[in-house]
Amino acid sequence: MAKLKPRARLIRTIGDKLISGPEAAIIELVKNSYDADSPSVEIVIFPPTSSSTGKITIKDKGHGMSYDNILNDWLEPATDAKSKNKTSKSGSRTVLGAKGVGRFASASLGEMIKLTSVAEVSGLYQTSTLELDWQIFESNKYLDDIEIDIKSSDSNEPVATGVLIEITNLTTIWSEKKIRQLVRELRRLATPQSENDTPFEIYLDLNSFSVTNDTPYNFNGPQMLFETNRIAEVLENDSSDFSSTSRVLITPYKISKDSDYHLNGSFDEKGNFEGTFNIVRGDNSPLPFKLAAPVLEVGELSCGPVEVDLRLYDLEKDSIEKLFSRMGLDFSDFGLRNARALIAENTGIGIYRTGFRIRPYGEPDNDWLKLEGRRVQDPSKKIGHGQISGTISVGSEEISHLIERSSREGLETNSAFERLTGLITGLLVKVEQKRFDFRAKAGISRKPTKKIDKARKLSSLESITKAVGDLPDEEQKPLLLKIEKESQALTKALDEIEAYQKLLESRAALGMVVAQVVHDGRTFLEPISSSAKSIIKNAPYVLEDNPKGELIRKYYPTYGQAVLDGSKGLASLFKSLDPISGRRRGRPVEFSALDNINNTLNLLDELLIDSSIRIEVGIDENLKLYGYSGDLQSALMNILHNAIHWLNSTENDDKTINIIITKVENSIAYISIENNGPLIDEQDREAIFEAGFSLKSDGHGLGLSIAKEACKNSNGDLALDFNSINTRFVVQYPISQ
Repeated sequence: MAKLKPRARLIRTIGDKLISGPEAAIIELVKNSYDADSPSVEIVIFPPTSSSTGKITIKDKGHGMSYDNILNDWLEPATDAKSKNKTSKSGSRTVLGAKGVGRFASASLGEMIKLTSVAEVSGLYQTSTLELDWQIFESNKYLDDIEIDIKSSDSNEPVATGVLIEITNLTTIWSEKKIRQLVRELRRLATPQSENDTPFEIYLDLNSFSVTNDTPYNFNGPQMLFETNRIAEVLENDSSDFSSTSRVLITPYKISKDSDYHLNGSFDEKGNFEGTFNIVRGDNSPLPFKLAAPVLEVGELSCGPVEVDLRLYDLEKDSIEKLFSRMGLDFSDFGLRNARALIAENTGIGIYRTGFRIRPYGEPDNDWLKLEGRRVQDPSKKIGHGQISGTISVGSEEISHLIERSSREGLETNSAFERLTGLITGLLVKVEQKRFDFRAKAGISRKPTKKIDKARKLSSLESITKAVGDLPDEEQKPLLLKIEKESQALTKALDEIEAYQKLLESRAALGMVVAQVVHDGRTFLEPISSSAKSIIKNAPYVLEDNPKGELIRKYYPTYGQAVLDGSKGLASLFKSLDPISGRRRGRPVEFSALDNINNTLNLLDELLIDSSIRIEVGIDENLKLYGYSGDLQSALMNILHNAIHWLNSTENDDKTINIIITKVENSIAYISIENNGPLIDEQDREAIFEAGFSLKSDGHGLGLSIAKEACKNSNGDLALDFNSINTRFVVQYPISQ
C-alpha cells in the first residue's frame, strides 16, 4: 500500500510561504506566549547592519516547554495539542492557537532560530535548547530524514520559567513603514481585554533604530512608538499629560468611550439582536434596540452568539468640535485635519475571539463590510468605513463555524461568515436610519437661514453719507435729503419683505408641525393596527386546547399592551397640539400666576420626585396674568419636561429648577425657568424653537415650538436667555388687558 512521503521543504511552505508576512509571523509567536500563561511578552528587533545579519528575540515568562513538549508538540506540524486542550495550563485563558502551524512562522523572519525553554517538571527546573537552520528544509530530503538536536538539563535551583526565541539572519527589511505596520498590528492585537481577562502586556524594544548615517534605518524607533502611544492615550484617557507615556510598552487601543453614537448588544444563536442605541451627542440616553433574526436559509450555517460594540462618528467640523469638547480636548490644538486623523486612527470594525483580534479585520484599510461601496450610493445616510469603530466578538470555531485561515489572513468565506456579515449589515441599516432621523431633527449640516439684518444695515446708506460729508456745505444739503429719502424707502421695502418672510416662516413651521405629527402619529398607529389585526386573526383559536391556542393566549397580553402604548402616545401628541389648534376658546381672562405654576408642578410631581429634582419657586402670590391659562400651562409643561429630560442625562447630585419673576414692565411679566443641566450649544440656540428640531433620542421636535406658539396665542413670547450661566428660558406674558 502506498504512503504519502512529505518532503522537508513542506515545513518551509508552512512557515515561510503560508504565513502572510513578517508582522503575522511575530503575532503568531506572541499568541504562543499568551497561551503559555505569560503575563507579558518582550520583542526586541536588531536590524541588519554592515557588520550584523540582524536579530529578533521574543521572550516570555510563561510556564515554558519541557523537553517532551518540544519534541512531541512544538516539532510536530499541525499538532492537535491545543485543539484538544481549549484552555491554557493554568485554566485562566482560552488558547488562541489551534492549527499547530504558527510556531513555524519564524521561518519567514530569519534563516536561523534558537529556542531556549525553562519549565518545571516533577519538581525540577528543566532547561531545553533547540537550534535550527531553516535552510536544511530546502534540501531534497524527506521529513523523517531531518535530524534536529535538542539539549536538555535539569536543576534543583529555582529559575524563572519561560521561552526565549532568537531569530538571526533576518530575511525582512524592517523599514520605518514595516515597523509602523507591526506597531499598529500589535496595538490592535489585544483590544479590548475585558476586566475578567488576566493582564497581558506587549513590549517592543526599538532602541536599535536610530537616526544615524551608517545604516539605512534612519528613524528614531522609541520616539515613533512614543508618538503612536500618545494617540492611543488621548483616545482612551482624555488627557494631554504624556509624562508617563512609554517608549517600549505597546499601549493598546481601547474603544474610546467618546463617540457621537453608540450601539451595544448581542445576537443570539438564531440571529435575534437585543441591545441599546445611544445618541451620545444628543441626550446620551441609551434606548432599547431590537432586531428580529432574518430567516436562516437552507444550508446556511449559524455564526453562533455574537457580541457587538460599535461607535459612530460625524465628521463635520462642528460635530468634531463637540466630540473633542466631550473628550476634554481643545479642538484648536489639533485643527480639523489632525482631528480627523486622530479619529481615523481608531476606526475600523475588528472581529475578536477570546479577546484577540483576527487579522486583518479592524485595519483602517480593511473594509470587510463594504461600507464605502454602500456609502457611495447614499452618502447622506450611509456610514463610511472611516466613521465607525468597534468590536464584533465571536465564539469558538466549533460554536460559530467561523474558521480562521491557516495563513492568518482572515476567516474562511463560508456560509457562517456570510451570515455574520449579513447580520451586521442589517443592523447598520437600522442604525443609519436612526442616525439620519436625528441629524435631520438636530439640523446637522443644515444651511444657515437667510437673515435680513445685513440688508437693513446697508439700507442706512452710511458709507454714502460719510462720502457726502467731504463735500462743501452748500452741496451736501440736497444730497443728504435725497439719501435720507432713499434710505426711508429702502427701510419700508425691507419691513414689507420681513413681514412677508415671517408669514412664510410661520406657514413653513406649521407645515413642519403637520409633517411631524403625521410621522409620529403613524409611529403610534402602526403597533395599534398590527396588534388589532393579530387579535382579530387569532380570535378563533384563543380557546383551543392545543399548542397553537396556548401560544396565542401567551401573546394576547402583548397585543393589548401594544394597543395601550400606541393610544397613550396618540393622546399625548394630541394634547401637546391643543395650544396651537386654533379652536375657539372664549375670551382671555385674568388668572393667578402662582396657581397656574403650582398646578403645572402638581402634574409633574411624580416625575420630579423620581428624578430627584429640587424645585424652587419665587412668584408673587398677588401677580395676576391676563390671557389663556392653558397657554401658559402648556408652555410651562413643555419647558419643564425638557428640563427634566436633560437634567437626567448627566451626573448631577444637585438637580435644580428655579421659577421666578425677573421683572415686570410695560404690562408684561417676565417669568424665568432656569435649570442647572447641560447648556445649549451656541450653534443650536437659533434652531431650538424650530418645529422638528430635537437633540433627544426619541424626541419629535415640537415641544419648544409649541411652547412659543402657546405664549404668542396670549400675546406673549418665549425666548432663551443667552447671557445666563445656566439654561434659562424666559416667558413674556401680559398682566393686564
